[in-house]
Formats: sequence, structure tokens, C-alpha cells
Amino acid sequence: MVFVRGRAGDDSLGRELAAGRWGLVPTFSKSFDSKVPTWNARSETAGSIPAFRASLPKWRAVVPASAYYEWKKSGPGRKDPKQRYIVEPQDELITFAGLFAPWRDESIEDKSAPGAWRLSCSILTMDSPPEGVHERLHNLHDRIPVPISADMIDDWIDPKETRGQALLDAVLGEAYGLASAWTMRPVELMDDNTKLVDVANPAA
Repeated sequence: MVFVRGRAGDDSLGRELAAGRWGLVPTFSKSFDSKVPTWNARSETAGSIPAFRASLPKWRAVVPASAYYEWKKSGPGRKDPKQRYIVEPQDELITFAGLFAPWRDESIEDKSAPGAWRLSCSILTMDSPPEGVHERLHNLHDRIPVPISADMIDDWIDPKETRGQALLDAVLGEAYGLASAWTMRPVELMDDNTKLVDVANPAA
């Protein structure tokens, strides 16, 4: 996955585009090919779960996206069919709050050699908005990725800013307001063409 992290300079903060595995691999993991599902990090426990708690104070990122997919079951049964939806902003990118980690490949002795360090990233999630904020999103799924406003990005990715939990609380405080502007529409399983990035009808 592609994500943006901060680079602290002498007088200013820079933004760096990075690529890494989707699914954070903590620094203490013995293998980079971890089978533990860490695509998402629950915002409620990111500061306490061992896999994520080291990243929250110092390795925060943002993940840009034009939209995301979600599945909705048509009934309670295991075999009931699912409908795929695409959730998207009305006229700009969504930026999700994420956490990343550098993993050291000890099989490469030279720490500065290519491949000596590998990156991985997870997207933070939160409870879906209340029904009164976004009824369709509320009924689609019980969780959503955490959106972050443009004004919060620099503080969030700043590696010198170690108040990770306080920053996360501030991001969560704005999240439902940002998500209230998202639209959603059903798409077919076999759809894989440019129609998926066409602008949706905001009233839909």
C-alpha cells in the first residue's frame, strides 16, 4: 500500500510518499510474513495492543484513497448473498489515519543495504456514524476507516510529536463530520473498469 509519513527537518516538516505491506508487522515480529490479520487497527485499542502501541507515539501515517469498498449481506444467513458498495467523497480524495512500522531484516547485515528495512502500514478504524449522522453508512457496516482532515495531517504525521493518543482523540473528534459527506453506491462484483471512478450522484 502507499502511504504518507512525515520527515522532520531542521526548521520544517516534510511529507514523504512511502510504500509497504498492507498489514502492520510490529518491530518485534520474528518474520515479516506474519499471518496475523493487521490490515486494520481499532482506534479504541491502538494505544494498548502490542502490535500497534509502539507506532501510535511515533510512526503515524495517512493513507490517501479515492474511495473504498464495503460488503453488505442481504440477510443473516451464512449463504445469503452480499452486495458490494463503493464509498467515496463527493469531490476530493479521502485521507485515512494510519499507523506504520519499520521492520529490520536481520538476515541482511548491512543496515543501510536495500531491503534491510521493510515498511508496513495499517488503517485505523472506528465505529460507524450514528444513524442520525449518516443513515446509509450506519446501516452498511459497523466500522469505518478513520478519516483525517487536511488541517490535521501535519500534526498527525510529525515524528517529533509523541502525543499519539491525544492526536488520535483529536482526529476522532472530527471524523464523523468528515464521513457525513461521503456518498455510497452499489457496484457489481464483476465491475472492473473506469465506471468505478465516475462521479456519483451526491443525492444517491
